[in-house]
Amino acid sequence: MIEECLVHGWVTDLQIFIEDPVVSEEINSLIQRAPDVTKITLVESHVFKKLTTTKTSQGIVAVARLKKISNGRRIKFALALQGIQDPGNLGSILRTAAAFDVDAVYLSQGTADAYSPKCLRGGMGAQFRVTIHENVDLSSIVDKFEGTVVGASIAGGEDLNALDLTDSTLMLVGSEGAGLTDDILSKVDHCVSITLAKDVESLNVASATAILCYQMSLRA
Repeated sequence: MIEECLVHGWVTDLQIFIEDPVVSEEINSLIQRAPDVTKITLVESHVFKKLTTTKTSQGIVAVARLKKISNGRRIKFALALQGIQDPGNLGSILRTAAAFDVDAVYLSQGTADAYSPKCLRGGMGAQFRVTIHENVDLSSIVDKFEGTVVGASIAGGEDLNALDLTDSTLMLVGSEGAGLTDDILSKVDHCVSITLAKDVESLNVASATAILCYQMSLRA
């Protein structure tokens, strides 16, 4: 994640703390490639353990100030997430968004923090590759979006592959338990579902989003 931070330049005031002695060749390589402005501090083990958020760390942690950067390109495919509660799920979705070159991700009020430790671990650096807009009014985003708006539903929706989505597309995905709210669903152009095996009720929201993003990527 720290390497992604350095490569994509989405942060300022980056400070790296490394457990002393350094035993990882990967960390040594990262230190050598870090810009001169990066502040790097060696920390004794008993102090370093107080800095980490996991029981077993990789011997490196960092603190930085996040820059709000727009990717500046036309939006071909964007994701909007409503009320995703689990930071692990959100991290996985952001990792999927990075993998399939999603142009922007909009997170509604009440969605988990995209930069919490668990979400950062789940995203594996995706937060430094994807343009993320937090605490947005999804209703306003939908109203202003110049393209096709698609909402994901647990069942009863259209087949995504059957739709003509050659225009800019905004894909809406709802919370783990409740899905999208009725007021948001009433605004979409199409409601889609993933066909599942008989008697299988639903997919994990991160898995479902990955399938939808993959299907969208085949249209590129």
